[in-house]
Amino acid sequence: MNQPVLSIDIAKGKSVAAAFTSYGVQVKKPFSFSHSPDHVSSLLSVLVQLEESTTLRPTVVMEATGNYSKPIASFFFSHGYPVFLLNPLTTHELKKRSTRKVKTDPIDAIRIANAFYLGEGTPIMPMDEKVTELRFLCRQHAQWKALLGEVQLQFRSILDLAFPGYDKAFQNIFNPSSIQLLTKFPSPSALLTADKEDVLTILMLNRRGRTWNEDKYAQLLGIARSSLPDPCGSQAHIFAMQNFIGLFKAYQEGITALEKQMESLVQESSAYHLLRSIPGVGPITAAMIHAEIGDIKRFPSVKQLTAFAGLDSSVYESGTFKANQNRISKRGSAYLRTALYQATVGGISKQIHGPRNPILWQYYQQKRLEGKPAKVAIVATSNKLLRMIYGILSNDAPFQSK
Repeated sequence: MNQPVLSIDIAKGKSVAAAFTSYGVQVKKPFSFSHSPDHVSSLLSVLVQLEESTTLRPTVVMEATGNYSKPIASFFFSHGYPVFLLNPLTTHELKKRSTRKVKTDPIDAIRIANAFYLGEGTPIMPMDEKVTELRFLCRQHAQWKALLGEVQLQFRSILDLAFPGYDKAFQNIFNPSSIQLLTKFPSPSALLTADKEDVLTILMLNRRGRTWNEDKYAQLLGIARSSLPDPCGSQAHIFAMQNFIGLFKAYQEGITALEKQMESLVQESSAYHLLRSIPGVGPITAAMIHAEIGDIKRFPSVKQLTAFAGLDSSVYESGTFKANQNRISKRGSAYLRTALYQATVGGISKQIHGPRNPILWQYYQQKRLEGKPAKVAIVATSNKLLRMIYGILSNDAPFQSK
C-alpha cells in the first residue's frame, strides 16, 4: 500500500508520532510531542512534506483512547486530513504476536502504522455539531445514573445499620416523602419521639389520603419499635446517611438538568421522532440511540451498524473446527448496546392489551422456544431491533406494526 501515513501513539499530555510513505518505508523516526497548540500544529509541516513527496493526501492513524485521542483527532480532521482510529485491542494483538515482548511508545507508533497498512482502523466521519453535543450529554447521563445507583446501594447498607426494617414500609425508599422522613428522623428512636403531625406532614407529600397515611404512620411506629440498630457508631451511621442523602439529591438534580438539555437538543431531530415511533423506545433511550448512531448514512449496510453496536457474532475457527455458538463481539459502542437492550426489554414487556411491541415479542418468544436463556434471547432481539432501526432511519419512515 503506497499510502503516506502519520501514525501517533497517544498518551496523556504527550504522544509519539512516526511518518511513513508506504508500508515498511519509514521517513521520519518516532518523535515525541506535547499536546500544546504549538506542538500539535507543528505536525502539519510533516504532513505537508509527506504529501509533497508522494503526491498523495496523508492519513493520520491513532488508537481510539477516549478523551486523550479526541482533541488530536479533531484537530487533524478539521484541517482536512483523513483520520483513522484503531481499536486498542488490535495493536495489543500485534504486540502479542511479536517474538520479543517489547512495549515502548516509539515501537507502538510503528505498530499502529502497520495495523493500518494491514487494513485495520475506522475512519472518522463528520458528525453534526448538535449530535456530537447530544452524545456527550447522553454519555454523561448514563454515567451519572450509574453513580446514582452506587450511592443508592451504599445508602441501603448504612440504612440497614441505622434503621433496620425501614425499607419494609416503602416500595421505593428513595421517593421524596421517604427521603425527607429519613432526613428529619434518621433512627428508630428519632421517629418514636417525633410529633405525630410532623411525621404525617411529611408523609402527605405522597398525595394520598389522610387515612392511608395514618395507616402508614402506624406501620412505621411498629417497625421502629421492633427495629434493632447497631449501637456501635450509631452517630457515625446517621452522619453517613445524611451525606448519602445529600449525594442522592445532587445526582438527581444533575440527571434532571441533563435530561432537560437532551430534550431541547432532540426536539428538532427527525431521526429522534422516528425512533420514538417504535413501541418500547422511550425518550432517553431514543436520544441515546440517535446520539450514538448519528447520521445513518455513515453505515452503508446494516451489517456495519451491527458491528458498530458490538452485536455482531465473534468468529472462532481453527483448522477444521468451526464454533457454532459464538458470543457477540462487544467491540462497538457500549452505550448503544445498552440503549438497545433497554429498549428491547421495554418492547417485550406486557401491557393490559398485550406486549408493547408485538414484533419484538414474537421474535423473543421464538428464541426462547429455541432454548435460548432469557438474556441471550433479549440480546438476539436487540439485534432484531437494530435492524428495524436501520430500516426506519434509512427509509425515513416511522414504525409500522405490519
